[in-house]
Amino acid sequence: MVKQDLGRHTPWKNIMTYDIYVQMVEIYNEQFRNLLAKDETDNKLEIRRCNDDRLSFLDVTFRPVTSTSDVLTLMKLGEVNCAVSSTALNNRSSCSHGW
Repeated sequence: MVKQDLGRHTPWKNIMTYDIYVQMVEIYNEQFRNLLAKDETDNKLEIRRCNDDRLSFLDVTFRPVTSTSDVLTLMKLGEVNCAVSSTALNNRSSCSHGW
């Protein structure tokens, strides 16, 4: 449920505005990859520690969403961009972890 859907279920919809963004990142071969990058050749990310001890990705892609359909579309795009490679035990094995 995102912005369009959330608006139907919240009593404060007429007094509050908000924006929702999605990012998709995976860890593959000990590297962070930006799954929503426009340029597939430039999808490696660096991670940095912020002043308040949070971790942050440099130059990660944030895409705005306004509906559940938008989120599902981006999830499909991220899935297409996920790293998959074969191993000796499995011809379609993936060792990636997304978040």
